[in-house]
Amino acid sequence: MKRILILLGLISSVAAARADLVMQQNIESAMINGTVTTQIKGDKIRVDMPATAQGAMSTIMDLNSGDSVTLLHQQKTAMKVPGAEIKQMAENMKKARDNAGAKAEPPKFHDTGKAEKVGNYDAEVFNWSSPDGANQTVWVAKDYPNYSRIKVQMDKLNNSPVAQMSKGVAPDVSTLPGMVVKTQMEMNGQKVTSTLVSAKEESVDASIFQAPKGYQEMTQPGSGAAPTQ
Repeated sequence: MKRILILLGLISSVAAARADLVMQQNIESAMINGTVTTQIKGDKIRVDMPATAQGAMSTIMDLNSGDSVTLLHQQKTAMKVPGAEIKQMAENMKKARDNAGAKAEPPKFHDTGKAEKVGNYDAEVFNWSSPDGANQTVWVAKDYPNYSRIKVQMDKLNNSPVAQMSKGVAPDVSTLPGMVVKTQMEMNGQKVTSTLVSAKEESVDASIFQAPKGYQEMTQPGSGAAPTQ
């Protein structure tokens, strides 16, 4: 569950908009391979992931409260995680980093001076690395359509409870000079590559942010709450 929440934070930090937004990304990794679709309406976000080890799944989050639910479609299960627990996880991670002496200046992206084509966009290449061996390269398109509108709500999304879990661990993408159209992350021998296919404003039906009927509701393992029908 924690790995799913962290992954959600990583792929959702790419873009957000105040108007309804539909974004598609191609993800290549050991956990997920295929197209991930992100839909945003107001303070709600839904990320639909292709087949994983647990089958296709979707994660829905309220960006204000931090409350989230992960839908395991094959099992027809809705796994709920209260926002308070996500905030507590973020606080525990921060304390662990502080206790380990990780109070140095937050990591920052470095301009490599390189430019490459990603799809139809000319992109500048930035990277960063951490003492524990994690490293990330991002391709940034300054001329991405409607980027200024997309960025208005990007900062809000980056301050959501899930995004807070990576504060101080990864650089702030809002400091980059444009739209991130490709990301390549390596950590603990695992590589995740994300390439933006499209990000466009279009109407999103509010009903997609509700768990489907017939799904068994459960809480995060270890919370002590019993499953409900």
